[in-house]
Amino acid sequence: MTIPDRELRLMETFVGLLSDHQKDFEGFVRDVENVRYCHTPIDGQQINRCEYALRNMEIRLLTIHNCIQAGKFDADTLDALVQTKHAWASMKNRVDSYLGEIHQIISQASAALRPVRDSLVAA
Repeated sequence: MTIPDRELRLMETFVGLLSDHQKDFEGFVRDVENVRYCHTPIDGQQINRCEYALRNMEIRLLTIHNCIQAGKFDADTLDALVQTKHAWASMKNRVDSYLGEIHQIISQASAALRPVRDSLVAA
């Protein structure tokens, strides 16, 4: 099996599991939304989960982009891939925005608590 054959098989497998990837992608968005809207405490572990979710989203977007660029799929499949890519890009943009808001919340909370912390240390 040559490298191009292997890549094509990997792409075909990815496309075959597209609905599973869609569920994963939506799960990543939910994880970050839960932190952003304070349904889950904002702590280091949750921030790491959010960053991990974002990296996974980026990898899946890159993979779907490569599948589209390969041009090896029929018109219906290609159309589904393009629609999915646009939906995923939109979700990833939301997650980028949420992560920015989460980091802003952390910064604001830290700044607000700094005088309290300083007074406790001085006491």
